[in-house]
Amino acid sequence: MAQANERAQRRRLRTPFIVLGALLLLIAIAAAAAYMLIRNSQLAILDGYGKPAAGMAADGAPSMAGTAGSLGGADSASAEAGDPATHTFVTLDIFTVNLADRDRERFAQVGVVIELSDKALKAFKPITPVVRSDILLLLSSKSAAELLTLEGKQKILREIVAITRKYIAPERRNEVYGAHFASFVIQ
Repeated sequence: MAQANERAQRRRLRTPFIVLGALLLLIAIAAAAAYMLIRNSQLAILDGYGKPAAGMAADGAPSMAGTAGSLGGADSASAEAGDPATHTFVTLDIFTVNLADRDRERFAQVGVVIELSDKALKAFKPITPVVRSDILLLLSSKSAAELLTLEGKQKILREIVAITRKYIAPERRNEVYGAHFASFVIQ
């Protein structure tokens, strides 16, 4: 009987600690969830360039700038000159090429995204096969050593932009803003 009383007394002593621990755990989970929700809502008002997204003010409220009354003034001129809100990203099919390594056979599988204006997109669509062909030739002329360095990757991106600008209509060449890797694997 004495042992049963001791066990019951120990349980009564442990119960408040268990309840307190569970309560603290719930508070920590709620705080983490609140932080994530607040952080995500702050990120949602930013575009990919760390500036307020189109139609949003820095405080997250809808912006009226550039709406009614914008008839080709300074706002629309800056949008056409390279405002990130007017950029379009075109994902090209994955490139799989044998590399120019002489010591052993290696290949690269590279995903490329071209960044250009909405107007340049119309000029880019008909020349896509020619651009893809030149990018394939470019990638297959490189060795793994050239492609594995940061400088080599940046050089390839610059060369891809140059290829795209070479074939696109002359009036749209400055509207090809860049090239980006979507994936990059060398084996």
